[in-house]
Amino acid sequence: MSTGKPTLPLVGVRVLDLSYVFAVPYMAGLLSDLGAEVIKIEAPHKLDQTRGRAFGPYLDNDPAQDPWNRSGIFYVVNRGKRSLAMDMSKPEGQDIFKELVRKSDIVLDNYTPRVLRKWGLHYDELKKIKPSLIMLSNTGYGSTGPWSAFPSQGTTLEATMGITYYTGYRGDKPWKVGQSYPDFIACWAGLNGLWAAISHQKKTGEGQWVDVGMYQLGVAMMPEPFIQFQLDGTEPERIGNEHAEHVPSNLYKAKGINQWIALTVETDAQWQTLTAYMQQPTLSTDPNYACVQSRRQYRKRIDETIGAWALQQDARHLTEALQALGIAAGHVCDSRDLLSDPHLIARGFYEKVQHHEPVGERPIIGRPYRLRFRDAKIKKGGPRFGEDNTAILRDIVGMSAEQIQTARANGIISDTPTNPGISGTMNTSMMLDLGTLTSVDKNYKDYFSSNKDST
Repeated sequence: MSTGKPTLPLVGVRVLDLSYVFAVPYMAGLLSDLGAEVIKIEAPHKLDQTRGRAFGPYLDNDPAQDPWNRSGIFYVVNRGKRSLAMDMSKPEGQDIFKELVRKSDIVLDNYTPRVLRKWGLHYDELKKIKPSLIMLSNTGYGSTGPWSAFPSQGTTLEATMGITYYTGYRGDKPWKVGQSYPDFIACWAGLNGLWAAISHQKKTGEGQWVDVGMYQLGVAMMPEPFIQFQLDGTEPERIGNEHAEHVPSNLYKAKGINQWIALTVETDAQWQTLTAYMQQPTLSTDPNYACVQSRRQYRKRIDETIGAWALQQDARHLTEALQALGIAAGHVCDSRDLLSDPHLIARGFYEKVQHHEPVGERPIIGRPYRLRFRDAKIKKGGPRFGEDNTAILRDIVGMSAEQIQTARANGIISDTPTNPGISGTMNTSMMLDLGTLTSVDKNYKDYFSSNKDST
């Protein structure tokens, strides 16, 4: 009997996630939020880098006896999943995977194209097993073309995409945008491809292969330089946090340690308002600064004046004051600010998720949207390594207890990593000295343990 309550859109969909690190694992985590059953298939001999120290610290900076189960970043991007630790390079593992494909709807991977071809598990073969199968492959340069075999990572991709040519400061070298920027573009773009494939499959019963080349995503994200070059043969210069037309428009250091404010003046009237608030009448009466065209000529001088003034201001108070005057302004938030941000809390952006002990309850970032009438949410924390081995092989593949034990004895499945690598605590004092960390808050748990509104 129907309760009348709408179900999540992906209830009943099973996803096999063969991916590592950020782009596709996060994609699969978001599919889980929408109701899908997601099985993360991990190699016993090669840990997902987010299970180790490659990206971020262990929870509470404590590796304990099983550090591969204590990565905060792993739990964010792999929330809601089940874990099957299985060696896909062995024929027995490939046979198990084929049986899982037969009983699944979507396969996600981010291997270089040669890997699944070598194993005989590329899309052309898998669709023979399940014609309605949807597969998404996310690679640096796509599965065709002269660069298709190249492995990639965010650092190199930002350069080959062309993004770094336009990001940086006046007169300076190109700069990276940030940590793994292309991965998260790929995540959202890949989801769009999946929605299209799912819609097509529902209408026709046909499967689809979504072949994502991250290299192309960066090009698609910066249309302005292409349009400018086509129009007049010029290219925009690197201008850092400035705006090409509006002056002032920049980031300014405020009072306190590593406190910053962003502000932008778009009109001459706003300029008069800002200078009146600054109580610097010479700025408002100087004819050199009266209109935006002339202010552009004195950009550096104006930035220096506002920068000296902003150093004496509290960033949060100044943000609120300027916003009240109709001037665009924002305090530059760090992770601590975001975790306690009242607007994000009111939106339910952080969800308190119960993880395995001793990790306990932790906040996990949700989704940048809300589904009205549908209870999209994080179903559970990320899985321990291989914690669902037996259940998946028994309940989905249909293997007997003896067959599962044989697979375990032969190294086809493993309940612990066979090559976990070296783990240890971070030297926070050294990292503070180097600037790798800006601060360490020993009371960080207070920011979410006392937040009763975040659900």
